[in-house]
Amino acid sequence: MKIGFDAKRYFHNATGLGNYSRDLVNGLCEWHKDQQYFLFDKQPDLKKVPQHAIAVSPQGSATIWREFGMRKEMALYGLNVYHGLSNELPFGKFPAGIKKIVTIHDVIFKLFPEHYALIDRSIYDYKTRHAIKIADTIVATSKATANDLIKFYGANEAKIKVVYQTCGNLHKQTYNHELVTDFKIKYALNTPYILYVSSFQTRKNHLPLIKAFAALKQNNIKLVLAGRKGETYNDCVKLITSLGLQDIVNLVDDIASEDLPLLYRGAQGFVYPSMIEGFGIPLIEAAHAGVPMAVNDIAVFREIAPEGTLFFDVNDSNNLSESLRQLIDNYKGRIHYEKHLELFDVQKISQNMIQIYAGNN
Repeated sequence: MKIGFDAKRYFHNATGLGNYSRDLVNGLCEWHKDQQYFLFDKQPDLKKVPQHAIAVSPQGSATIWREFGMRKEMALYGLNVYHGLSNELPFGKFPAGIKKIVTIHDVIFKLFPEHYALIDRSIYDYKTRHAIKIADTIVATSKATANDLIKFYGANEAKIKVVYQTCGNLHKQTYNHELVTDFKIKYALNTPYILYVSSFQTRKNHLPLIKAFAALKQNNIKLVLAGRKGETYNDCVKLITSLGLQDIVNLVDDIASEDLPLLYRGAQGFVYPSMIEGFGIPLIEAAHAGVPMAVNDIAVFREIAPEGTLFFDVNDSNNLSESLRQLIDNYKGRIHYEKHLELFDVQKISQNMIQIYAGNN
């Protein structure tokens, strides 16, 4: 088969949607070399193109190529399948015979519209509605998202296939104790710590987490918040200062990707207080590190978190504090999550996608 991808996020997004795109495409290129893969983007980074894939850029004007123009290249390269990896498909008539696949990651703009500008959520809604309407198959990254698509858009359940995500290969490697120790010295993390990995956004709930951690009144363990600076970063700094937590709450916004697995492995526990997610890749990363977890009690976390995870209500400060206390007090070292991680195995995911492309799923 000749399979094309909307590769904007593959090449230009360093976080969630970009990681999903790279993990999926690279997995397909590794495990199904007998297919042909084409990465469609206006300005592809040729150094990032994996073996067994070809980058395709516009022949003419690139202004609206992603939305309307790339259909010409689809016909030129004789695609059998086109996969929109990030919630959208091009507009207009597709060349005959091309199977249209779209991955919908979430509809958070529907669940929490107050966190989005009117123009943004209107655009997201329009593109999502269009993609659901014209797609031959809708890939949802969780059952929770699949249910949201049915609820908010009346999506045809028969068209929806749930295919979980994996995480980057760096998290799947083995790291010895000396590497972890050296990392902790480098980042001055010699005190035991609870970790949260997430960009600083309102829905990620950093502020309630900081307050709940402060209520523990423990000076023998730190809270480390690692992620890209965003809308709530400065608010976190102000709250930490006002509560006098500078010595026990660390903000890390410049962690290198190769150091991230070591950050997880150095942690005594992982906490995830986000109010809504389409999936939650950090749970898979933490599982590969064998870290005990405490997470907000939402549908998608109930779906993908491993057995033994502590669940809390992020809107109940006492409940959150108590879960953090249990995470700290019950620590007994690394946990083996191998059986659970089989659900997110890249070879299994790649096989599922190939079957969808071939129409055998």
